[in-house]
Amino acid sequence: MTGEKEPFFIFDSNACKRCGGKCCRGHEGYIWVSMEELEEMAAMKEIELPMFANHYLRQVQGKFSLQERVINGEHLCCFFDPIAGQCTMYQSRPEQCRTFPFWNSLMNNPQKLVQSCPGVVLR
Repeated sequence: MTGEKEPFFIFDSNACKRCGGKCCRGHEGYIWVSMEELEEMAAMKEIELPMFANHYLRQVQGKFSLQERVINGEHLCCFFDPIAGQCTMYQSRPEQCRTFPFWNSLMNNPQKLVQSCPGVVLR
């Protein structure tokens, strides 16, 4: 016995392909990005960093966050394609997006975790 607790949920990563981007839409908030992430995203879009920042970033409390778009009253990440239901920056998405739904705020609240991500099933 290792003494490690078994996870209280199962995660089905295939749910990401069919959920319609629940994590990228519907709620107002911040998508924090580092300078390294910004440079990678700008390179993927093949535009200079200043232009990328002008089009896709907002500065909040001295940090950078991706902009949101409000379409029909719904908040969407600026890189979310609502027709395809997926991220257009998936390969270069920020760490905050890569680690969803395994955020401490959700891991400490199993019911909110399940509501936030269709790929999570409680044991």
